Amino acid sequence: MDFELKPKRSPEELVELMKEKGITFENISEAEAIDYLRYNNNYYRLASYRKNYDKNIKGENKGKYIDLDFSYLVELSIIDMRLRFLIIKMCLDIEHALKVKTLAHIAENDSEDGYEVVREFVASNSYIEQEICNKRRATYVGELINKNFEFEIVEENGIESIRISENKCPVWALMEILGFGDFIRFYRFYTSDCSFNIVPEGALNMVKSLRNACAHNNCMINNLRSGNSSPPKYISLFTAKVPELSKDVRKSMLSKRPILELTALVFVYDQVVVDTVKSHRFSELKELIENRMTRHSDYFKNQQIISSTYWFFRKIVDFLM
Repeated sequence: MDFELKPKRSPEELVELMKEKGITFENISEAEAIDYLRYNNNYYRLASYRKNYDKNIKGENKGKYIDLDFSYLVELSIIDMRLRFLIIKMCLDIEHALKVKTLAHIAENDSEDGYEVVREFVASNSYIEQEICNKRRATYVGELINKNFEFEIVEENGIESIRISENKCPVWALMEILGFGDFIRFYRFYTSDCSFNIVPEGALNMVKSLRNACAHNNCMINNLRSGNSSPPKYISLFTAKVPELSKDVRKSMLSKRPILELTALVFVYDQVVVDTVKSHRFSELKELIENRMTRHSDYFKNQQIISSTYWFFRKIVDFLM
């Protein structure tokens, strides 16, 4: 398959390209836009938000965007950034709360001494063993790993590798070593044969997906068009409790992967985080939704995709608070 290579363009050329696509410069001048693209944001990233806008399908403006100003793209990128910062904090809160709850359950579990579960978990997960080996010289957890594990070099078919030779790690130390994704593996392992399972695995996977996207600074709301995602039953039941959200609205909104994952995030957060932290963080979320997101609401009053998505998520947050 042949791919068309796009030429490198200067900020001035990119502004001209946007004008050709029907993007206007009413609230931000062309000169200001050139400076913005040179010093504040790159075109590829900023222009991705244009996916939320329709194009003319006929007439003299065929192929050009409808009611899309450069300032709208800038505003969406700022809202997206603020949302990512808050999502990261919420994901960290969830990770901390689940680790605390898991350790508390193990402490009360008479069949666990806090060591055997770690030995079984590592022995049954070659990926985890390799991760621990790889982190043994890491700045922040290397000392803890070397205190609780011993390693040996083995040779197979002329290739040397390192493996764990002795595992004397307690579960409370393991919690400090595991990142969120690896903790989910442990959580799934531990809850597979006991009654302790307060969060569906699929919901945690969606939270992890959000966290990874935010950690890599990926755009979250650059495409809010309907997709092909199907919500799990627990998310459907959760959103069905929210007043004013009809079945058709829920189906449409939750088909959008970013919105499904955001909904899973607040669902899990409400389930596991302690009330004092939850109250503070939900207040931050409410401030973002009611104040920052609406600062330039006039920009989006004619854009149904954006305004309806905002309305849906606001209803969910209002319900939780």
